[in-house]
Amino acid sequence: MVKMVLIGAGSTMFAKDIVGDLLGKPDILVDEMALVDIDKVKLDLSKRLYEKMIAQSGKKIKVIATTDRRSVLPGAKYVINCIAIGGPQAAHNDVLIPDKYGVNQNLGDSLGPGGAFRTLRVAPEIIRIGKDIEELCPNALFFQHSNPMCAINIPLDWSTNIKHYGICHSVQGTVEHFSNYLGVPVEKIDYWCAGINHMAWFLNIEVDGVDQYPKLFEIAKDKERIKKFAEIERGYKAMGAYLVDWIRFEALEKFRYFVTESPFHFGEYTPYFRKNEQMIREYFVEDRWWLRHEDNAPKYYEEAKRMTESDEPVPHTKSHHYVPDLIESVETNRIFYSNLNVPNNGLILNLPSDCNVEVPCYSDHLGIHPCAVGKLPEQLAGLNRTNINFQLCLAHAITEKKLDYIYDAIRLDPLTSALLTLGQIDKMVDEMIEANKKYLMDYK
Repeated sequence: MVKMVLIGAGSTMFAKDIVGDLLGKPDILVDEMALVDIDKVKLDLSKRLYEKMIAQSGKKIKVIATTDRRSVLPGAKYVINCIAIGGPQAAHNDVLIPDKYGVNQNLGDSLGPGGAFRTLRVAPEIIRIGKDIEELCPNALFFQHSNPMCAINIPLDWSTNIKHYGICHSVQGTVEHFSNYLGVPVEKIDYWCAGINHMAWFLNIEVDGVDQYPKLFEIAKDKERIKKFAEIERGYKAMGAYLVDWIRFEALEKFRYFVTESPFHFGEYTPYFRKNEQMIREYFVEDRWWLRHEDNAPKYYEEAKRMTESDEPVPHTKSHHYVPDLIESVETNRIFYSNLNVPNNGLILNLPSDCNVEVPCYSDHLGIHPCAVGKLPEQLAGLNRTNINFQLCLAHAITEKKLDYIYDAIRLDPLTSALLTLGQIDKMVDEMIEANKKYLMDYK
């Protein structure tokens, strides 16, 4: 019997893609699916939707829904996390409070002041989930989707001995962008990519054994050509965003490698691209589409409800999610290659051993096997370390419950430190702590 537990199942439309991809596999890979969420209304909707999808597929999977994760974790082989904490109001505070002090973030979900407080809200609960797994199903594979990926996974690793893997879409999403830029199908692109989540680097990009970097450097010289690619990009367009990739191509020209995360994110992780509002507009990264996504939660709920109540089949298109392919690989011994976020432990030699890195992995019936990368080019490791400094300070704040480390982390943030004085940073952090005080009651 193969049991999967999905925590945060009230994220109905996000989890729908995982369930749909899993049902699209030819073999029955899961016998029991346990759905967990603290919101019983959304949880019940997810149960009805996924049961409808299972019936459509002709497969037989038992579905359980509960608000008590500990009751369903025993016997689980796979545990999938997609929780978020704080809701739209917290997401707005993460962006709008720093605005008052002159730190303009686009998303504020992974680094900087916004990323710090998102971490402080989410990481403690994920650590509690990890400890429950360690007690109740210690051999389970834990697939972790919540952001900020590294800043959460580092204290999770320090606090538990579970097998955890951070899952993101930025590598495979960027490969889809390469397909547009290079004019070749995605399946023809071979690559070797490593670094940290949201700042990993394509160390090799080939098509039919031929290096594609010369073509990318050529594209980098033509801004109008890059702008036209925004018309055919699909992923961000579906979110109502317009992806003009000038920031990543400029980073390619200066640092000689292409980065995984979009210009909306990457512009926040470095001090170069968001120095003032004019720059932000000129780089086409002023649109805060992520806040619209957060505010659209009621719309996504209604969309899922319509699917559940309709006589029409639930629509599904293969997604970027790795989890169904990883489960298939372990269950059937079909080799699968992915980029996952794992404890470093020497996988990348010129990054700290206790950080979290995104590296190539292969999986089979024996489990998931991260690949050693060696050293990154030093300029790339240097950029990664500026983000890791922030992540490690936050990890200490979370595990030691110390407010001082929150201030330290944000003082070390590359964008914030380029824009504010130390005194201004402290005032901003004071206000953000006050806005998040219910999550920090045990900090000193």
